[in-house]
Amino acid sequence: MGGDDRSAGKAKPVLGSFMTVFMHADAVDVVLMVLGLLGAVGDGLSMPVLLLITGSVYNNFGGGADNVQEFSSKVNMNARNLLFLAAEGYCWTRTAERQASRMRARYLQAVLRQDVEYFDLKKGSTAEVITSVANDSLVVQDVLSEKVPNFVMNAAMFVGNYAFGFALMRQLMLVALPSVVLLIIPTFMYGRVVVDLARRIREQYTRPGAIAEQAMSSVRTVYSFVAERTTMAQFSAALEESVRLGLKQGLAKGVAIGSNGITFAILAFNVWYGSRLVMSHGYKGGTVFVVSYAVIQGGLALGSVLSNVKYLSEASSAAERILEVIRRVPKIDSESDTGEELGNVAGEVEFRNVKFCYPSRPESPIFVSFNLRVPAGRTVALVGGSGSGKSTVIALLERFYDPSAGEVMVDGVDIRRLRLKWLRAQMGLVSQEPALFATSIRENILFGKEDATAEEVIAAAKAANAHSFISQLPQGYDTQELGEMKGLWNKEFTTRCFQ
Repeated sequence: MGGDDRSAGKAKPVLGSFMTVFMHADAVDVVLMVLGLLGAVGDGLSMPVLLLITGSVYNNFGGGADNVQEFSSKVNMNARNLLFLAAEGYCWTRTAERQASRMRARYLQAVLRQDVEYFDLKKGSTAEVITSVANDSLVVQDVLSEKVPNFVMNAAMFVGNYAFGFALMRQLMLVALPSVVLLIIPTFMYGRVVVDLARRIREQYTRPGAIAEQAMSSVRTVYSFVAERTTMAQFSAALEESVRLGLKQGLAKGVAIGSNGITFAILAFNVWYGSRLVMSHGYKGGTVFVVSYAVIQGGLALGSVLSNVKYLSEASSAAERILEVIRRVPKIDSESDTGEELGNVAGEVEFRNVKFCYPSRPESPIFVSFNLRVPAGRTVALVGGSGSGKSTVIALLERFYDPSAGEVMVDGVDIRRLRLKWLRAQMGLVSQEPALFATSIRENILFGKEDATAEEVIAAAKAANAHSFISQLPQGYDTQELGEMKGLWNKEFTTRCFQ
């Protein structure tokens, strides 16, 4: 019983995991998906309908003008149906774009909500964020826009073709049924092997891409050490694995496409056996042809269904990774509106018996019983060796972390009782390594106060002694490229604090 319970417990998350792909859908998306689902089913069932029309025409071929007129009317009707089913592509593509955009926004908002501890404990967290925003969201979007409708369409085509075949010629279908296994192989091999190789090639290209990015971003260092040849050698070596995988991919594609010849052998066998049924049981030739073709199309459709299962699984995993971050509530929640706001801030800061160690290094305490009091209006400099805790004092004051013991107080109030965004808005911080965002100088300064007027921006720049320097630039405060002006970085970063 215990084993059964565990199995049931493991099976439930599989279905739940797949449903996370649709977690970002609203009412409009539900309508679009229902319409797209109906279109995909209709698209899949259009094949047996077309085969039915074709079989009727073949059986009555040469029957006169009435049959030709009937054939034309049926073709026109089928053409109208196909135009209607074309809405399937629009519905799924539209809802995929809507859901993916909503998912990206929610994910980035959730990441910005996390505390610093989250990034400290996750190695390569910046790369993971970029990968999730770009790759994971694209995987989900691709599945919604293409793989899900293809899965439904091919499943409907498989069921429709084989139901159609059994209804017309049960004996031929029973004989041809084992050939389904052979029809699955080409499509399944292409879906499993070739696509997996393509994914590995994309991943492998990140290595030479990283080398090129590092060389371009530090081109002066490359020139100063005359390292052009070394860089090119590293780049070429990183590409060798991609070439090897590319050759494997070409071979796998050739084998998969070449194996499609099996379909012609199966079709020939079905037609041969069907011809014997025509002679011995009086079946019509057109019926034999369309049933034989239904066997082929149904088997290939089943192969496509099985190959799409992998994409659905990957999308479920990607959606789970994104949803895990979205649902995570950090210990220090910047989105929380709870907490006090002091009516009049004097600015007295006190650290009382503070004990602290970084979450990534719990065995190395930074403070054991740290005490510091800075009266309001006093300028204080903390001096010490590397790793002595100077930056940690600021990190605790900004409440990037909470001490494991003791109190950090502003005007005699423990900062854990204050509303976090209000607390940080009372302080200006110029980091040791300032970072500018990829936008204009004006918009970088506005990070200090989003609703600041143009006069306030200029006043802040003057207070930081940066206005004259900025004014000499060709585009002034609208200057975008700052890579050449490292000296401006600290000035502009300081300007934010005067907002």
